[in-house]
Amino acid sequence: MHWKFEPFFSIDIFHGKYPPPAVGQSAPPAPVFSVEPTQNTRARFLRMGWTFKPFAAGGGGTVHAEKVFASDGTAKLRVRPAQDEGFSFLIRLTDNALLNQTKPFMRPPTQAEMDAEPDPLKKNNPKPNETLPPFSGRARLLYFDNLKAVQVGGTFPLTAGNTVSIADFGSRFPTAFTFMPVQTTVTQVGIKAYSPGSTVQNFTITSKGMGVEIKLPENGYHFMQQPSNQSETLFLSSETLPADLLGVVRIFQPPNADWEPFRRYQIMFDKV
Repeated sequence: MHWKFEPFFSIDIFHGKYPPPAVGQSAPPAPVFSVEPTQNTRARFLRMGWTFKPFAAGGGGTVHAEKVFASDGTAKLRVRPAQDEGFSFLIRLTDNALLNQTKPFMRPPTQAEMDAEPDPLKKNNPKPNETLPPFSGRARLLYFDNLKAVQVGGTFPLTAGNTVSIADFGSRFPTAFTFMPVQTTVTQVGIKAYSPGSTVQNFTITSKGMGVEIKLPENGYHFMQQPSNQSETLFLSSETLPADLLGVVRIFQPPNADWEPFRRYQIMFDKV
């Protein structure tokens, strides 16, 4: 009997400023992005015999899993995650100036804006995107998971299509916090985890205009306030998240499939 580490999946981040991946060709991920497991995921990997290796040039990394090989050549994972167990990875951006060239944070100028610009060198400069969700500052992040990832060529894009959109925005919160509704008429908040087989949990707000304490494990969640039907995505984490955090990726066992064969997950940022 022997064992070895085998690659299970990778997370690649691309940006239109850099050479984009072409069909049948490999292009380098964007070096200004880095990917790393959260503390909870890193600790879980340690106990399972899994490891994460970032790309030397940045832009992502690969998860390797420990497999045990029997004398007859058959192999199995030393530890198999639970069916609904997810792993969290942080996307960090070392150069925030890149957001000025990135959809959905920025947009092309309208014709009226170009006509009103006196400086000809600035006529085509991108403009801030006014349609971003509220509070798109430090509390906001981009949230991705592989629950609905569909293979396109040799990769699995983690967004609708190949580019990041406004629909991918979420908010960051601790795993235990007081949820305050936007309107005083809200009497209940329904919460559903972004994980396989999850169901809605309802939390009642007993006092008008007050909040309700939420204690849930690390994961992404869909919050729906009733009766206003206002919804949002929240990522809950027990650790202090870094200031340069741009997004979070949650990876589960692929729906209706096993961890194998190797999967390459891709996030593509469009340049304005």
